[in-house]
Amino acid sequence: MTKTNRNDRREARSTAEYALYTGQFAETLRTSIARSGFSLQRLSAKLLERGVKISPAALSYWQSGSNRPERDRSLRAVGHLEEILGLPHRTLLTLLGPPRPRGRWSAALSGPADRRHLWSEPAALDDALRLLGEETARALTDVSHLSVHVRSVLGPDHRCTGSRFRRVLRAERDRVDRVLLVVHTSGADLLVEGLDGCRAGRIRTPATAEYTVVELILDRVLARGETAAVDYTLRYPGGGPWSHTRHVLYRPADVLVLETDFHRDGLPSRCTAFYSPRRTTPEQRLATLFLGTTHRAHFTVAGAGAGMYGMRWE
Repeated sequence: MTKTNRNDRREARSTAEYALYTGQFAETLRTSIARSGFSLQRLSAKLLERGVKISPAALSYWQSGSNRPERDRSLRAVGHLEEILGLPHRTLLTLLGPPRPRGRWSAALSGPADRRHLWSEPAALDDALRLLGEETARALTDVSHLSVHVRSVLGPDHRCTGSRFRRVLRAERDRVDRVLLVVHTSGADLLVEGLDGCRAGRIRTPATAEYTVVELILDRVLARGETAAVDYTLRYPGGGPWSHTRHVLYRPADVLVLETDFHRDGLPSRCTAFYSPRRTTPEQRLATLFLGTTHRAHFTVAGAGAGMYGMRWE
């Protein structure tokens, strides 16, 4: 391999690593194509040589962000593009995230999801919400998200020392003044700290002790369509070791970022990202996640539908 080719591959890998942090599929594809020197016609011809027919126009739509590959043939083409452009395996596929909902799932995932479909013990969840009143419980779906960023930090024994949340909310009705958190605590204590843009309201755990419900009062009342940013940290003193993280979206989010920081004395041998539209459907493995020098696993989903997202590790 020539020195120029080695440099090109280093640049491609650098582009990919940046893209995995920003989560932008179209920008990564566009930049990688520009660095490769291939025209869209040439890329289309190379794909055809591999048995996948994708027109130059389709490639143009993908790199501009006006369309995205979703069908099986298109996803096969993306895998070949990674090889042709010298990108690490599954770079582009990871940035695509889960497929957009179609058919019978489309209506369910484009709007609010039924909370009973997203939690393993719906009766225990109802018990927790009942402590705040049914009117307050509707706050679960009163907001959608422009962005959600969750960063969990684990100790050497995989016990979580805290999860930091940053959420940019958008009101889906008038006079939204609070948001609700549902945390599967299984009887462990829960502390809410480091609040910004909101304050803690009522915190309730029913006798079943499966779930804790936290009420966050926003620092201003939102009209429909208005946005607000809130930050807070959840801590779990006395909780057991974690084998996974799971975050529930009741409504779609423009961008979801999940991160897990592992202690250097408790690094996993394997870490994967997953998605499921409801508890009764099998989890879809979205990507194998690689830890950087800071021992952090990172995953970004653009255009995330309602459902459950998370990481599992061994």
